[in-house]
Amino acid sequence: MSFSQNIADFQSVEPTVRNSDFVIPSSHTFQKIITQGETLSDGNQLPGYADFTGYVPIGGNSENGYLSINHETVPGGNSILDINFNASTKLWSTSYSKAVDFTPVAGTIANCSGTVTPWNTIISCEEYTSQEIANQYPFPVDSNNDGYDDFGWAVEIDPVTKTVIEKRWALGNFKHENLVIHNNQRTAYQGADASVGYLFKFVADTPQNLSSGKLYVYRGSKSGSGEWVLLANTTPSERNSTNARSADVGATVFSGIEDVEIGPDGYVYFAVKNEDRVYRFLDSDPITGTTVVNMETYVGNTTYSISHQNGTTNVNWGYGNDNLAFDGEGNLWVMQDGENNYIWVVKNGHSQSNPNVEIFGIAPNGAEPTGITFSPDYRFLFMSIMHPSSSNSGSTQKDAAGFEISFDKTTTVVIALKENPGNSTTNYNWYRDADGDGYAVLPIVQSSTSPGPEYTQNVLPTTDCDDTNPDIFEATTWYLDADGDGYAASTMESCNSPGTGYTRMCCQFRIVTTRIRTFLRQPLGTSMPTGTVMPLPPWKAAIPPEPVIPECIARVRL
Repeated sequence: MSFSQNIADFQSVEPTVRNSDFVIPSSHTFQKIITQGETLSDGNQLPGYADFTGYVPIGGNSENGYLSINHETVPGGNSILDINFNASTKLWSTSYSKAVDFTPVAGTIANCSGTVTPWNTIISCEEYTSQEIANQYPFPVDSNNDGYDDFGWAVEIDPVTKTVIEKRWALGNFKHENLVIHNNQRTAYQGADASVGYLFKFVADTPQNLSSGKLYVYRGSKSGSGEWVLLANTTPSERNSTNARSADVGATVFSGIEDVEIGPDGYVYFAVKNEDRVYRFLDSDPITGTTVVNMETYVGNTTYSISHQNGTTNVNWGYGNDNLAFDGEGNLWVMQDGENNYIWVVKNGHSQSNPNVEIFGIAPNGAEPTGITFSPDYRFLFMSIMHPSSSNSGSTQKDAAGFEISFDKTTTVVIALKENPGNSTTNYNWYRDADGDGYAVLPIVQSSTSPGPEYTQNVLPTTDCDDTNPDIFEATTWYLDADGDGYAASTMESCNSPGTGYTRMCCQFRIVTTRIRTFLRQPLGTSMPTGTVMPLPPWKAAIPPEPVIPECIARVRL
């Protein structure tokens, strides 16, 4: 079967017990972007537990942008990479990377999902609140005494400067997991990832400004209609207590809202982890409306028939539907945190009565698939493999760049059809530098893809003598000084000592000639005193002097 139209053209992988590999369709490939522990340009190391992986295009470009990676750690974090796609090599590369400094906003914690705003900033969501975390860690509730709890907010970040803009207090305080912003640039939908969680709508007073606005909570049926109830939400005290105020108005409880997305059909979709399903609804008006119509289960909480190359298998949707994203064809991609940790694709036109569901991928042992965003042209999918088992190190997979990848640490990747990345027909020079000392060994390999992880396209001197030792990288001049008097008899270029008597210490500088003066003893029958230096014959005196050796030369002994 051949596919080449768009990223959602594939045959489902066979639903099997997962192993140490990242399983995706044979029609697609992946390229590693960065792995936990790698050093960023600012000297920091990339943390683990990568969650929301947001691609921010520069000027709408699908091949040049910023990649924001949330870290669901305590304390939390976010790293931003400048990445671009080389049209010749058909590979992605990182030109700069930096960890965001959250010190100006009293730190951050457990940065989980989030969104890319229509105005190309990042929203990073804090999954823990200060009240919750204070029961587990010695963190103060309000360390800077500004009246707001430190944690439990949506944080806006500028990916260009890689700095925090502000914590968006007006969006409320709760276990923030997610956020989506309508293309009207004012309305946001969000949910709380808690066993007693709520669905919220926020309408900003002005476009592209989330610092003030009206906050509503949903109250109504999970299969039918409902309403948006306005919450008191202007003072720090009111904003710190969003959950309590939601409970006071009888808001509908959803057990673990993981992500919210707006579909191309205008419906708002949201995944509820502990209810094993994705809901959707229509808002009567994203800005002024207070009525919700047609709340329903879109997918989940049942078994689907999955067709794959070896037949058909009935597969239970299972627990843990998490991150969501729509592709350019209107298909809904669903990452699963739990059960089988699949990457589901719910095809456009699906309904529970006429299902159309496929399985795109299976995360490696111990991991969950996280992310997920697309490039504007939907050729590239950006995601992460979070907390895989360290035992996966025994298995490797070759990525689009030709590198052997083990999914034994949190890893961020880009996925595409095989015709897009890593399919160049142009040969490039690859230099082998296994020990990373900046010196290569011969031969230089010409190939359209990397011959292996120890190769680079950076032009390097090919003088490395020992590519297993970064302290030995080029030939050294060795001086033969067998008697140890500081004067050498000869030199040799070698990586290692040629033998006994050789040293890398340069001899004393001295300029002498190698012409040997001839001393003759007085011959019999002459009156010349012993030791007289005989004059050179005319033919020898006419010979040009031998060259002068300026340093470390042999001393002539008479």
